[in-house]
Amino acid sequence: SPAPSSQLAALVRVPVHMEGGAADSASTPVAPAPAAAPASKKRAVIDTHVHLASGWKEGAADSASPPVAPAPAAAPASKKRAVIYTHVHLASGCTEGGSGLPNYFFRKLCEGVPEGEGFNQEWSEDDFRRSVAASDVVEVDQAIYVECFNSPIEAETQWALDLCADPESLVVGVVAKVPVNEGAEAVEAFLTQFRVGSAAALPKALKGARCIFLGEEMPPADACLDAKFLEGLAALEPSGLHWEWCCQPCALPHVAAVCARFPNMQFVLDHCGHDDGEEDFDTWADALERVALNPNVVCKMGGCEKWGVKNPQRYVAKALEIFGIDRVLYESNWFVGAALGEPYDRNFRHLMKSLEFLDWMSEEKMTKVFRENAKRVYRLE
Repeated sequence: SPAPSSQLAALVRVPVHMEGGAADSASTPVAPAPAAAPASKKRAVIDTHVHLASGWKEGAADSASPPVAPAPAAAPASKKRAVIYTHVHLASGCTEGGSGLPNYFFRKLCEGVPEGEGFNQEWSEDDFRRSVAASDVVEVDQAIYVECFNSPIEAETQWALDLCADPESLVVGVVAKVPVNEGAEAVEAFLTQFRVGSAAALPKALKGARCIFLGEEMPPADACLDAKFLEGLAALEPSGLHWEWCCQPCALPHVAAVCARFPNMQFVLDHCGHDDGEEDFDTWADALERVALNPNVVCKMGGCEKWGVKNPQRYVAKALEIFGIDRVLYESNWFVGAALGEPYDRNFRHLMKSLEFLDWMSEEKMTKVFRENAKRVYRLE
C-alpha cells in the first residue's frame, strides 16, 4: 500500500555533499519564499473637490510652503475650422474717387446709397479679414480671388496675381475674367499678355476663368450654347485653366450640355447654380442632377444671399447629396453677402448643418469639403 505522505517526505531528504566530501547531515533549512503581498483593497480615485489652507489662525504664516503663483492655463484649442475659401471678391473702386480700379458694375448699385452702406464702400483684403475674424466658427488661411468687374480686366488680373505674390496676402489663386464669350482670338489675346518665359507659360497662380451669365438684362438661358462662346471655350481648354459657371437655374440644362462637350476640361459651378433664382426646388434639383452627371464638374456651396429662397439650407443639403463629398467646395460670396447685410459665416453654418443632416461629420469628410477638394481643383501646393 502507498506510504503516508509524512514517510515520503522523509525519504526525499538526501544529504548534500559539500566540498571535500563532507556530508551536510543536518540539511541546513532554507527560508521559505516571501508570500506575495495581498492585493490592495484601496480604490485609486481622482478627487474633484479638495480645499487647502495654511492660515486659519490670525497672523499664522506657512513658512514651509510659500505661496506659488499658479501655472498659466493652457490656451484653449480654437473651435474655429480653418478653411480654404474659394470665392473672394475685392474692390476699392465701387465709388467715384475710390482708391482702386474702377468698378462700374457696382457703382450702379451705389447710386443713392449713403457712403459706408451697402455696396457704397471699399472692399479690401483687410475688410475681408475683419469680416472673417468676427466669426466664432471659421477662419480662412488661404483664399481664391474671383473676378468681380474691376476694370480693365487685364489690370484686375495682374492686380490679383500681385496679391498672390505677396506672402502677407491670403490670396493664393486667381479666377480671371477671360473674354471667352468673344471667341478664340479674344481668349488668346488675353492669355498672351500673361505668358512668361521661353515656354510662354501662364503664371501658376492663374487657376481659372469665368464671365457671368447674369446681368440687369438676363441673357437667354441657352447663351452658353452660342457658337462664339463655344469657340472661346475650346481655345481656353489647352491652357489648363478651368471654367467657372455663374448663372441662373434655368441655364443649368444647357450648362450640362456644354460640360458634356468638353469632357477633359474641369468645370466649377458657382453658388450651386442658383443665382437670382426663386422657390423652384424640384426643377432646380432635377437640372442640377443633369449637371452632376458630368464627372468633370464640381459645385461650390454658397452664395445663398442671392438665391431668393426661404430655406437655403435645404438647397445646400440637396447639392451635397447630388455631387457627393469629393465634388463640393466651400464658398460664400464675400463681399456681395456683406453688402447685403449677411455675416461672413452664414454659408458656412448652412453647410455644417447640411453635413450634419447627411451624417457626413467625420473629420475626413469635412477636411475634403473645406480643404482637400479646393487643393485639388485649384492645384494648390
